Amino acid sequence: MDLRFAGTRTHPVHGACFVAEGRILVEDLLAWGRAGKVQVVAVLAETGQAEAARPLLPAGTELLVAGRAELEALAGFPFHRGLMAAAKVPAPPGQDLRTCRRLLVLPAVADPENLGQLLRAAAALGLDGALLGPGPDPFSRRCVRVSMGTAWKLPLWRLEDVWAALEDWRAEGGEVTAAALDHRAIPVREWRPAPRTALVLGPEGPGLSEGDLARCHRIVRIPMAEGVDSLNVAAAGAILMHWMTA
Repeated sequence: MDLRFAGTRTHPVHGACFVAEGRILVEDLLAWGRAGKVQVVAVLAETGQAEAARPLLPAGTELLVAGRAELEALAGFPFHRGLMAAAKVPAPPGQDLRTCRRLLVLPAVADPENLGQLLRAAAALGLDGALLGPGPDPFSRRCVRVSMGTAWKLPLWRLEDVWAALEDWRAEGGEVTAAALDHRAIPVREWRPAPRTALVLGPEGPGLSEGDLARCHRIVRIPMAEGVDSLNVAAAGAILMHWMTA
């Protein structure tokens, strides 16, 4: 089994599960498991780390032990992090999307590492959740690794049509702001986010379509120095989310 680009897998008993790797990430996952916030199915430890991992296991979590060569054969790449864990994909948030005051909206981000970085920034900056359209699985191995566990901490709503859900959200008095390199966009320093703001970031490359921009109340941009046309979506998103919450 090659885990390099693994998404969620279906466990015969627990259903959809995801993989977390590395000591820091797995120990964080185990802490959430002990708190009853996520169900950790099993931990796979390198021989020298098994005893240190044992007291950290939530009740009912299986501990598996393997040598370095076996771990690398399973992972499909040189693995030096000592621990892996499989956990059940959390259920959708119990809260109503409309209660969010600060919301990240990603209709079609394509790269799992960009998604992971955006989720990590959203959680770190105190956003209330993220609304995700079609695109990478937030519980894929790469996204979980890059998000440093925020994929299971930040409320995530995953829908085929994010715009319909966003219409319900904005009906409660929310303002929808798009990020785009557009002549109508205001510089970020002039942006005064409303008390309830949803920030919409488009897919890498094409960005948001004209139809998407028409669904938003306003458009903002980050001014660029001469000779630079744009930022990576994850970097731009972190700057704009910081501005939302400052």
